[in-house]
Amino acid sequence: MVMPPGYFAVINPYKTVPEIRNFFDSFARYHTVVMYDMHGAGLSDRKRTYFSLESELSDLEAVVNYLKLDKVILNGSLIAGPVSIAYAAKFPDRVTQLILYGTYAHYGKYLSEEFKASIISLIRQRKNWIGERTIASLTNPRANVNELELFVGIQQENTTPEFHARWLEMFFTLDATQLCPLVKSPTLVIHRKGDRVIVFKAGLELASLIPNARFVPLEGETHYPFLGDAETVLRISLQFLGDPVDDKQTSSAAQLLTNKLCHDVFISFAYPDKDAAAKIYAYLKSNNISPFWCEDLAAGQDYPKLLGEAIRASKSFLLVVSDSSDNSDSVRKETTIAHNNKKPIIPVRIKDILPKNLEYLTANSLFFDALPQPLEQHLPRLTTDIKKIIGSKAEKKEKIKE
Repeated sequence: MVMPPGYFAVINPYKTVPEIRNFFDSFARYHTVVMYDMHGAGLSDRKRTYFSLESELSDLEAVVNYLKLDKVILNGSLIAGPVSIAYAAKFPDRVTQLILYGTYAHYGKYLSEEFKASIISLIRQRKNWIGERTIASLTNPRANVNELELFVGIQQENTTPEFHARWLEMFFTLDATQLCPLVKSPTLVIHRKGDRVIVFKAGLELASLIPNARFVPLEGETHYPFLGDAETVLRISLQFLGDPVDDKQTSSAAQLLTNKLCHDVFISFAYPDKDAAAKIYAYLKSNNISPFWCEDLAAGQDYPKLLGEAIRASKSFLLVVSDSSDNSDSVRKETTIAHNNKKPIIPVRIKDILPKNLEYLTANSLFFDALPQPLEQHLPRLTTDIKKIIGSKAEKKEKIKE
């Protein structure tokens, strides 16, 4: 299964965003999944000057030929839709099946020239990334501030405003309308009715242009397939591919997931502090302490609900304290759950501040100062303190049993 890039880059987000990783991993249970960063973004060569359907198709051909793949499933979303269609039309004997999610044949015709010009102008603003924040709010309209900043951060890390603007210009001009009738592969088209990035009628039109395509409309506003009701997107896709979709297997997986939620310590942090949180996680794990990390969650599940269950199942709660976490709605919700469930809260200050929004939730907790930097020099003492806390909690449980 080859997934041409629809969103600049996938390699770095795959490593850092659990929803993305789990979504792709679900396909990888039955297929070899091939993903690559778009030329000019992510880990690829950033020197790119040519943006067109032909250039994207050339990159896809190069990947397939390099891997010597005789037969492929193509799975394309957003800008990868027209590219996948072009490849399937050019190589009908190679493409066994085609999955198109949240994409189009020609989207530019649905938008006014004024809108195109204004959004491209916003994207080129280098100082405040206001264009990226606009795009992030459209792709995931129900996201909180922390989630929006996560996706803005991904864009900042993997591309530049100028590349994003050139990419948008290509996005508006790609046209696979004449190629759709040439597709011979069995095709599945999935589109959410409330998608604010690619309007629903574009998906409906796309399905009508491809011979015998199966069109599946879904509820929801989120554009990304791995957010919202990702489980339904996966189930429909796996059924189309003929892969096993077993309720008993799902129940077993759910039980395994429940077991995975039990940890010595749940680490709560805001996205700007993810590097510090990752260092804490790695050090604790290397010292035989089981920390919770979002990678333990499975794709398509209720993310906030599972985070709550993970907090309740963990023995303690470590809060990475900074300006970012003090202003994060997600961190405040997680800390509230820990507080209400009487979990030992360990506030670890990586910035010289006293939290205001989290003050009440951490009022009874002794702060651990990981100051001055670097953080690494404080991790041995933090590890010792956590072992004492989880050891004390275990002793109390044994006394209760007696």
